[in-house]
Amino acid sequence: MNNSIKYLSIGAIALALTSCTESKQLVALQQQAAQLENTLKKEREENVELSSFRFSLESQFKKKTEDYVKCQEDGKETMESLSERYNRLLTDYNQLSASYEVLDKSNREQVEATKARISELESQYKSAASKKIVTKSKRKRRR
Repeated sequence: MNNSIKYLSIGAIALALTSCTESKQLVALQQQAAQLENTLKKEREENVELSSFRFSLESQFKKKTEDYVKCQEDGKETMESLSERYNRLLTDYNQLSASYEVLDKSNREQVEATKARISELESQYKSAASKKIVTKSKRKRRR
């Protein structure tokens, strides 16, 4: 019986040591679980923050994309309206240029005609003046 008590006490000590080890392991596992829960909670909070930040960035990107597309469309409209305006101005310029050429040609023709008419009138005047001189001299002779 002494041997059996001895074996029982060794078994009880072993059991006690094993149960201490198990309770230490249990405490360690509970601490690990608590740490993991805290880590999980922090990760979830960070995930919420990152999701919010991501949503904000996506919204900003979408707005910037819309602004860029609108700017391109406005630029296209501006280029189209400038092209139309340029074409109208070019047409007006060509019409004015053609009108100027016609007026310039007409003016040159009138200048030439006026020069010719002035020459003709000067010639007639000289002719008439010489006839008058002759006529005056004849009158003086007759008297």
